[in-house]
Amino acid sequence: PRSTLFPYTTLFRSPYIIKQGDDGDYFYVVVKGRCAVARETPLNKEGVKLAELKMGDTFGEEALISDTKRNATVTMLTDGCLMRLGKEDFRKLLHEPLLEWIDYPEAKRIAETGGQWIDVRLPSEFEHYRAEGAINIPLYSLRLRMGALDRNKHYIVCCDTGRRSSACAYILSERGFRASVLRGGLASTEIARK
Repeated sequence: PRSTLFPYTTLFRSPYIIKQGDDGDYFYVVVKGRCAVARETPLNKEGVKLAELKMGDTFGEEALISDTKRNATVTMLTDGCLMRLGKEDFRKLLHEPLLEWIDYPEAKRIAETGGQWIDVRLPSEFEHYRAEGAINIPLYSLRLRMGALDRNKHYIVCCDTGRRSSACAYILSERGFRASVLRGGLASTEIARK
Protein backbone atom coordinates (compact mmCIF):
# COMPACT_ATOMS: atom_id res chain seq x y z
CA PRO A 1 0.00 0.00 0.00
CA ARG A 2 1.06 3.56 -0.63
CA SER A 3 0.31 6.79 1.19
CA THR A 4 0.61 10.34 -0.02
CA LEU A 5 1.92 12.85 2.50
CA PHE A 6 1.01 16.52 2.49
CA PRO A 7 2.28 19.19 2.33
CA TYR A 8 5.00 17.06 0.70
CA THR A 9 3.63 14.85 -2.06
CA THR A 10 5.78 11.87 -1.18
CA LEU A 11 4.75 8.32 -2.00
CA PHE A 12 5.80 5.57 0.37
CA ARG A 13 7.09 2.56 -1.53
CA SER A 14 7.12 0.71 1.78
CA PRO A 15 3.99 0.22 3.86
CA TYR A 16 5.86 1.58 6.94
CA ILE A 17 5.03 5.10 8.09
CA ILE A 18 6.89 4.96 11.41
CA LYS A 19 8.90 2.18 13.01
CA GLN A 20 9.17 1.31 16.69
CA GLY A 21 12.47 2.61 18.08
CA ASP A 22 12.88 5.45 15.57
CA ASP A 23 13.17 9.08 16.65
CA GLY A 24 9.94 11.07 16.60
CA ASP A 25 9.83 13.58 13.75
CA TYR A 26 6.20 14.08 12.67
CA PHE A 27 2.61 14.02 13.92
CA TYR A 28 0.21 12.40 11.43
CA VAL A 29 -3.48 12.66 10.53
CA VAL A 30 -5.15 9.95 8.43
CA VAL A 31 -6.98 11.71 5.59
CA LYS A 32 -7.79 8.59 3.57
CA GLY A 33 -7.16 4.85 3.97
CA ARG A 34 -6.44 2.63 6.96
CA CYS A 35 -3.32 2.09 9.08
CA ALA A 36 -2.35 -0.58 11.62
CA VAL A 37 -0.53 0.19 14.89
CA ALA A 38 1.56 -2.68 16.32
CA ARG A 39 4.09 -2.99 19.13
CA GLU A 40 6.94 -5.50 19.14
CA THR A 41 7.50 -7.31 22.44
CA PRO A 42 10.27 -9.65 23.59
CA LEU A 43 7.88 -12.58 23.09
CA ASN A 44 6.37 -11.38 19.81
CA LYS A 45 8.77 -9.95 17.22
CA GLU A 46 5.91 -9.78 14.69
CA GLY A 47 4.20 -7.21 16.87
CA VAL A 48 0.98 -7.13 18.86
CA LYS A 49 -1.76 -5.20 17.04
CA LEU A 50 -2.80 -2.25 19.21
CA ALA A 51 -5.20 -0.41 16.93
CA GLU A 52 -6.47 0.14 13.42
CA LEU A 53 -6.67 3.78 12.37
CA LYS A 54 -9.05 5.27 9.82
CA MET A 55 -9.93 8.67 8.37
CA GLY A 56 -9.68 11.39 11.02
CA ASP A 57 -7.50 9.37 13.40
CA THR A 58 -4.08 10.68 14.42
CA PHE A 59 -0.81 9.14 15.54
CA GLY A 60 2.80 9.96 16.34
CA GLU A 61 2.17 12.41 19.17
CA GLU A 62 3.56 10.27 22.02
CA ALA A 63 7.20 10.47 20.89
CA LEU A 64 6.90 14.20 20.16
CA ILE A 65 5.35 15.10 23.50
CA SER A 66 7.47 12.88 25.72
CA ASP A 67 10.63 13.30 23.58
CA THR A 68 11.21 9.55 23.42
CA LYS A 69 11.63 6.95 20.68
CA ARG A 70 8.63 5.69 18.73
CA ASN A 71 6.87 3.06 20.88
CA ALA A 72 5.03 1.31 18.02
CA THR A 73 5.15 0.69 14.29
CA VAL A 74 2.47 2.14 12.01
CA THR A 75 1.90 0.64 8.57
CA MET A 76 -0.56 1.37 5.77
CA LEU A 77 -3.16 -1.36 5.27
CA THR A 78 -4.58 0.29 2.15
CA ASP A 79 -3.56 3.03 -0.25
CA GLY A 80 -4.17 6.29 1.52
CA CYS A 81 -3.32 9.88 2.25
CA LEU A 82 -1.77 11.31 5.42
CA MET A 83 -1.13 14.87 6.55
CA ARG A 84 1.90 15.45 8.71
CA LEU A 85 3.13 18.21 11.00
CA GLY A 86 6.79 18.61 11.96
CA LYS A 87 7.98 18.17 15.54
CA GLU A 88 8.62 21.86 16.31
CA ASP A 89 5.34 23.02 14.75
CA PHE A 90 3.47 20.35 16.71
CA ARG A 91 5.12 21.43 19.97
CA LYS A 92 4.16 25.07 19.36
CA LEU A 93 0.53 24.00 18.94
CA LEU A 94 0.66 21.79 22.02
CA HIS A 95 1.67 24.28 24.70
CA GLU A 96 -0.47 24.92 27.76
CA PRO A 97 -3.96 25.65 26.32
CA LEU A 98 -4.40 22.12 24.97
CA LEU A 99 -3.51 20.40 28.25
CA GLU A 100 -5.00 20.94 31.69
CA TRP A 101 -2.21 20.75 34.30
CA ILE A 102 -3.16 20.36 37.97
CA ASP A 103 -1.18 20.18 41.20
CA TYR A 104 -1.31 17.25 43.62
CA PRO A 105 -3.88 18.70 46.10
CA GLU A 106 -6.28 19.40 43.20
CA ALA A 107 -5.68 15.90 41.78
CA LYS A 108 -6.51 14.35 45.16
CA ARG A 109 -9.70 16.43 45.37
CA ILE A 110 -10.80 15.28 41.91
CA ALA A 111 -10.09 11.63 42.79
CA GLU A 112 -12.06 11.94 46.03
CA THR A 113 -15.09 13.36 44.19
CA GLY A 114 -15.42 10.66 41.53
CA GLY A 115 -12.35 11.17 39.36
CA GLN A 116 -10.01 8.34 38.38
CA TRP A 117 -6.21 8.17 38.44
CA ILE A 118 -4.61 6.68 35.31
CA ASP A 119 -0.95 5.81 35.86
CA VAL A 120 0.81 5.45 32.49
CA ARG A 121 4.11 4.11 33.84
CA LEU A 122 5.29 0.56 33.21
CA PRO A 123 3.77 -2.16 35.42
CA SER A 124 7.09 -2.55 37.27
CA GLU A 125 7.08 1.17 38.14
CA PHE A 126 3.41 1.02 39.13
CA GLU A 127 4.11 -1.84 41.57
CA HIS A 128 6.77 0.22 43.34
CA TYR A 129 4.38 3.07 44.30
CA ARG A 130 1.14 4.57 43.00
CA ALA A 131 -1.76 6.87 43.88
CA GLU A 132 -4.55 5.23 45.87
CA GLY A 133 -7.15 3.72 43.54
CA ALA A 134 -5.04 4.24 40.40
CA ILE A 135 -5.41 2.01 37.37
CA ASN A 136 -2.31 1.17 35.34
CA ILE A 137 -2.53 1.75 31.59
CA PRO A 138 1.01 2.03 30.18
CA LEU A 139 1.23 4.67 27.47
CA TYR A 140 1.95 2.11 24.76
CA SER A 141 -1.34 0.27 25.44
CA LEU A 142 -3.60 3.31 25.81
CA ARG A 143 -5.23 3.08 22.38
CA LEU A 144 -5.94 -0.61 22.91
CA ARG A 145 -7.67 -0.02 26.26
CA MET A 146 -9.38 3.31 25.61
CA GLY A 147 -12.69 1.64 24.75
CA ALA A 148 -13.10 0.53 28.38
CA LEU A 149 -12.82 4.08 29.76
CA ASP A 150 -15.86 6.10 30.85
CA ARG A 151 -16.37 9.33 28.88
CA ASN A 152 -18.26 10.84 31.83
CA LYS A 153 -15.35 10.46 34.26
CA HIS A 154 -12.63 13.02 34.95
CA TYR A 155 -9.24 11.31 34.59
CA ILE A 156 -6.07 12.40 36.39
CA VAL A 157 -3.17 11.15 34.30
CA CYS A 158 0.17 10.62 35.99
CA CYS A 159 3.65 9.18 35.50
CA ASP A 160 6.92 9.87 37.30
CA THR A 161 7.69 13.30 35.78
CA GLY A 162 4.70 14.39 33.67
CA ARG A 163 6.23 13.67 30.26
CA ARG A 164 4.48 10.37 29.49
CA SER A 165 1.29 11.49 31.19
CA SER A 166 1.07 14.66 29.07
CA ALA A 167 1.19 12.47 25.94
CA CYS A 168 -1.58 10.26 27.34
CA ALA A 169 -3.73 13.24 28.37
CA TYR A 170 -3.34 14.73 24.90
CA ILE A 171 -4.54 11.50 23.28
CA LEU A 172 -7.51 11.22 25.66
CA SER A 173 -8.50 14.88 25.28
CA GLU A 174 -8.28 14.65 21.51
CA ARG A 175 -10.77 11.78 21.64
CA GLY A 176 -13.30 13.55 23.84
CA PHE A 177 -12.26 12.46 27.35
CA ARG A 178 -11.72 14.91 30.21
CA ALA A 179 -8.12 14.38 31.27
CA SER A 180 -5.85 16.47 33.50
CA VAL A 181 -2.10 16.00 33.91
CA LEU A 182 -0.43 15.84 37.32
CA ARG A 183 2.12 18.67 37.26
CA GLY A 184 5.62 17.43 38.10
CA GLY A 185 4.55 13.78 38.18
CA LEU A 186 4.31 11.36 41.09
CA ALA A 187 8.01 11.71 41.88
CA SER A 188 7.31 15.21 43.22
CA THR A 189 4.55 14.06 45.60
CA GLU A 190 4.34 12.42 49.02
CA ILE A 191 3.35 9.16 47.26
CA ALA A 192 6.94 8.61 46.08
CA ARG A 193 8.32 9.35 49.54
CA LYS A 194 6.24 6.80 51.47
